[in-house]
Amino acid sequence: MIARNVLANLVGMAVSIGVQTGLAFGGYRLAGAEQYGLIGFFTVLLIAAAIFDNGLGQTVTRAVARNQVEAPAATGTLVFNFTLIYLGLAGALILLVWVLSPLLAEYWLKPEHISTAEVRDCLVLMGFAIGIQRLRGIFQATLEGLERQVLSNMLLSVTGLLRLGLGLGALAFVAPTAEAFFWGQILASLCETGAFACAVARVVPGVLAPQRLEGGLIWQTLRFAGVNMAAAATGTVVQIADSLVVSAMLPLAVFGKYSLVSTMCSAMVRLTAPLITAAFPRMAAYVRAERGAELRALFFTASQATFVLMLTAAGALIFFGDAFLELVSGDAAAGAAFAPVLAALAIAYALSGLCRPSHALQMAEGDPATALKINLVTGVLYLPAIILLTPRFGVILPALCLIGANGLALALFTATAFRARLKGAAVPWLASSVLPQILAVGLTYAGVRLLTEENLPLPARLAIAVVTSGLALGVAVLASSHLRPHLMQAPRRVLAVLRRGREERPA
Repeated sequence: MIARNVLANLVGMAVSIGVQTGLAFGGYRLAGAEQYGLIGFFTVLLIAAAIFDNGLGQTVTRAVARNQVEAPAATGTLVFNFTLIYLGLAGALILLVWVLSPLLAEYWLKPEHISTAEVRDCLVLMGFAIGIQRLRGIFQATLEGLERQVLSNMLLSVTGLLRLGLGLGALAFVAPTAEAFFWGQILASLCETGAFACAVARVVPGVLAPQRLEGGLIWQTLRFAGVNMAAAATGTVVQIADSLVVSAMLPLAVFGKYSLVSTMCSAMVRLTAPLITAAFPRMAAYVRAERGAELRALFFTASQATFVLMLTAAGALIFFGDAFLELVSGDAAAGAAFAPVLAALAIAYALSGLCRPSHALQMAEGDPATALKINLVTGVLYLPAIILLTPRFGVILPALCLIGANGLALALFTATAFRARLKGAAVPWLASSVLPQILAVGLTYAGVRLLTEENLPLPARLAIAVVTSGLALGVAVLASSHLRPHLMQAPRRVLAVLRRGREERPA
């Protein structure tokens, strides 16, 4: 089931990254740098609001997964009660953005050709789009806890394509403004949340019907969720602080370019989502059943896959970032100017993605407090640095500081992941799941880059980047002891499926 869920998550992730890239590419081209700055600020607020999913949503997934072992019949009551909590939080989020919109429009953002009134209206629309979309989180978390990730990813893919069509369609056919874009996103959020609610109602009968409130159940799970959401909040602040500081201290057009670069890197981090989403419920079940050997094997496999994907994606942006930026922005000069920022952010976001297997293990063990402590430590060091130094050194400074913050977080997450059920496995983990992948990917990209001539046409550079990424991915998988057998067995499995299909075909 895990393999099937990973495959489904990979398909959903591919569509999601395509949607995100399409919105960034099309939004920047259709709206321009300054209007795209507002769309970029919307992305920052979306990430901030994702505390729902990273905190409360992950709690729901864990609770639903545990219920399948202990009391499957209680799932409907659990989800109904958490739906009420999500409704309250979504309403509070919409109200908060509405109240703050005049202050943000007047004193935070720095537009040069957009009126304050237009910025304020866009912020209000952002709040509605985000609040409605976050409500989807309770239903998505329920499907993930039930390990119905094929269904979840099918819905995410369809509604993601709808979001892309409505967003770019509004810019192309209504008006090339952020306001038109946000109206499209509100409509897409309504469709998305409705589709997920209907799906959950089908797999958990009666979940949306009025049921009794379970105060004890809510309190028991919210104690875990409170610490988890605090950890998610502090981690999110660290990840979006650079965008917040740049949006407040530099012109909106500059922030639009920085946001474009950040979007490319955040899409890279989403490569880890299929693996962690599929592995987390099973980790929680293994922890509950005290199945240590299976837990260790799953953690090593998830770690190797995460490192392979993160390092391959980061290498592409580091070594060929100027080509990708020229493709997206349509401006060779802007691509060359922002390539160092893209490289620094790629390293920073890759380090953040590499923390996820250790964080998932700690969450499966019921330990959100460790993540909270780590995020507080990194935030205390990181936030003052970017606030004080960004006005002097520009957009490169937040990216460099984020490398330091996420590098420290990775070291701390790794050091604390092997204290309990995987105690004593740190050295084998480093030897099999970290060092071989770093060497394989690094040597592949460095070798190809050294052999590549300068000043090649853009299509040639992009082709080399794609081929090198595939080569680096393959070499890294071959260097991974837990992934290599699956790769070697893949042709045999495909042939077996084809052979079985021919045997079952009627004569």
